[in-house]
Amino acid sequence: MGPRGSAGCAASRPARGHACCLYDDVEEYRRRLVAFFADGLRAGCRVAYAGPGGAEQSRADLAGLPDLDRRLDDGSVRISSLQDLYGHTLPVDPDRVVGLYAAATEQALTDGFRGLRVGADGSELVRRPAHLDALTRYEFLADRYMAGRPLSALCGYRLDLGHDTVRELASLHRTCSSGGTGFTVSGCADGAVGLGGQFDPGSVPVLRRLLTRIRAGVDDGVLVVDMAGVEYVDHRLLRTLSAHARAHGVALSLRSAPPFTARLVELLATRDLHLAEVGAEP
Repeated sequence: MGPRGSAGCAASRPARGHACCLYDDVEEYRRRLVAFFADGLRAGCRVAYAGPGGAEQSRADLAGLPDLDRRLDDGSVRISSLQDLYGHTLPVDPDRVVGLYAAATEQALTDGFRGLRVGADGSELVRRPAHLDALTRYEFLADRYMAGRPLSALCGYRLDLGHDTVRELASLHRTCSSGGTGFTVSGCADGAVGLGGQFDPGSVPVLRRLLTRIRAGVDDGVLVVDMAGVEYVDHRLLRTLSAHARAHGVALSLRSAPPFTARLVELLATRDLHLAEVGAEP
């Protein structure tokens, strides 16, 4: 199936900013972070930076932000350490970190801000495969929270983490700098998994790994996939979703699917798919 011109989770149409900066030079991430924070401040948001060094290093990282000292004094800019937020031992605890960001978002609203923008370089949080499992699930759960609340983030990752690792992490962000993927895997506010972009033969193995890492559908007993943003569908994508559902003993439901999807399911034969429902896009 070809491009359809729609994008995003059907359950979370309003755009939110979950962006990723892939870099060789950390100064590139810092420049993008300062611009991201400056835009947030102009929009009336609080901004918060989780820096990998001490307070002085974090201040230096944000040196290009106008009126930094005043902003720190009035609370519109906050600085914390990466270790205090994400933990001093790896892997990260996804639910704990998302809970901390959720509490900070609600506090920002209570304090009169329109939302919260956060930034962190997560490169040091990925040292072993188990670390990637936890960080991937965290990125997905954070994206799901952002679908319904005024939180946005700019995450940084070094390109030398490896091609496969970078592709997986990049695909969990709505926008990404050069080196990203042509598809996205996102969290919808109602718990569904949102897919976007084109899933060609090269991207399907990445999706297969991501579904396992984010534990898609495992906690709910059903994997609901929102396909409103998918621009290309073929049998490989459907079989990958079906295989994941079968392996974890959960039902599979496709919503906002392209009209041709139901016919494609029939052509593949029911024995090849573990599918509970196909819902076409209105």
